[in-house]
Parts: sequence; C-alpha cells; structure tokens
Amino acid sequence: MTERRTAWAYFLLIAAPAMWGGAFVAAKYLVLELHPTAAAAVRFIISFLFLLPFFLRIEGRRALPARRDLPVLLLLGASGVFAYNALFFYGMQWAAATDGSLVVASSPMLTVVLSVLFLRERFIWPQAAGLVLCLAGVTVIITKGSPDTLLGWQVNHGDILLLGCAASWAVYSVAGKVAMRRLSALASTTFSNGLGALMLIACAIPSLHWDSLVGLSARGWTSLLFLAVFASGIAFVFWLAGVRAIGAARSAVFVNLAPVSSALLGVLMLGERLAFFHLAGAVLVLMGVYLVSRQPQRPVSAAPAAAPADSAARS
Repeated sequence: MTERRTAWAYFLLIAAPAMWGGAFVAAKYLVLELHPTAAAAVRFIISFLFLLPFFLRIEGRRALPARRDLPVLLLLGASGVFAYNALFFYGMQWAAATDGSLVVASSPMLTVVLSVLFLRERFIWPQAAGLVLCLAGVTVIITKGSPDTLLGWQVNHGDILLLGCAASWAVYSVAGKVAMRRLSALASTTFSNGLGALMLIACAIPSLHWDSLVGLSARGWTSLLFLAVFASGIAFVFWLAGVRAIGAARSAVFVNLAPVSSALLGVLMLGERLAFFHLAGAVLVLMGVYLVSRQPQRPVSAAPAAAPADSAARS
C-alpha cells in the first residue's frame, strides 16, 4: 500500500468518527422533538434515499448487489443499523449516559477479537498497547477523571443491552470487510442502510407520527439531515472504505475518536465546559491511534480469501 493511499485511509477513518461525534450533538437536539425510535427510522430512510441515486450515478446498475450478496447485506443492516440503534435507544432507558459512551469504547476490543477469529488478521503487541491507551483515554473522558464513577457502577438491564450494542458494531465492522470482497463501500453502505431502515420502521410504527415529523423546527430538520446524510451515509462509506484498506483490527481503534469529537463539539455547540480530563483523554486516544496505525500489518499467508475479489472492491 502506497503512502498516499495509507494516508487517505487514515483520513477516512478519522473523518467518520468525527461525524459520529457530531451525531451525539445532533441527536440531543432531535430527541427533544421526535421520539428516539422514530428518529432512528427516519434517519436511515433519508440516508438510503440520499445514497441510492448517488450509488446509481457513480457505479451504475451493473454494480447492484447480486442475490448471493443479500445475506451479508442483511447482516450489515441488522448489526450496524437496526441492532445498534435499537439496543442503544432502549438501553439508555435504564443505563446512565456514561454507559452510552462505554459502547464506543468497548466495541474496538470486540472487533479485534472477531477479526482475529474470523478474518485471521494478525495482531501484535504495539497494537494492543495502542488499544489500551485508547481505552484509557476514553475512560478518562466518560468518567470525567474520577475513578469513583467506575467503582460505583452496578450492572443493570441497560448495561447488558449496551454491551450487545457494542457487539453489534463489532459484527458490522467485520461483516463490512467480508462484504467488500465483492461490493464497494458505497454499495455496502447504501443497501445495508436500506435494509436496516426497513427493520427500524417495523419497530417505529407505533411512535412514528406524521404531525411530529412535519412540525420539526429548523434546528430539528438540520439535526435530522446531518444524522441521515453525514453520520449515517457519508461516514459509513468512509468507515467501510478505511476498513477495507487497512483491515478491521487496525481500524477498530479509530472508533474511539468519536467521543473525543463529541466532547469538543459539545463545548462549541452546547456550551459544555472543557475540563482537563477532556484534554488528557484526547491525548491518550491520539497516542493510541498513532501506535496502532504506524505498525505494518501483513496478512496471514494461509488466508488468500481476505484479498478483494474484483475491481469494485479495490476501487
């Protein structure tokens, strides 16, 4: 992989979590006006409608997924779109907000495990050190620098659901690597979003009312469109393209940039106070990203199937 291509992959893997961090801010605005499950369903409907013509214009009808691609696309939609959002919103009914950030921190660990087990990716000690640093940085941020926050936790139903949420994102990351052996990042994102949206609609029907959608304020619509177009569309394309370029295990650590982005945007847009623990956590996360990204990862020779299968996957 050339230096330019590697740098581009890292840019994509940084930009995607930055947009996901912005999604936390946008969601805070949106849930004040729209039910959470309804917001999730509408978010991905708009995302699919945005991505589909974009996909058809760039890649054309010949790049449409084949019937054999349906199982992995269903897995992407069920894990990264439906399960993640459903478990997150319902888990937050019982769990504290701190647990919501824990989801972002724990999913890379599960992604690495699944990548080693199912994709046969190699994992060496500097990458492990990087993941530990990232987890430490995110822990500093979500606990506000106070160990008592961790010591005082008690397991409840919400924590269990949020652990499932983290697992669903790990499955999405690994399944995305498999999907892009035949499909491009844009195709994988477009059709997994569409399938996930159908699943979310089924759950959102009782809370999805036309009046509440039409009555959204300008800020509500801006938040919804940001969530749908950027956080659920463009960011997913960036993420899957980055995963394809450098591997699921190495890319997993970049998810930890999302809470850093969320904290910074919270200060700028919500008036939250930037404290020392924010800066300390950001430094630890960035150090961890550096350790993981600078180490070359060579594929295991016994796993030739991990290479892209066609020109669409290599584009």
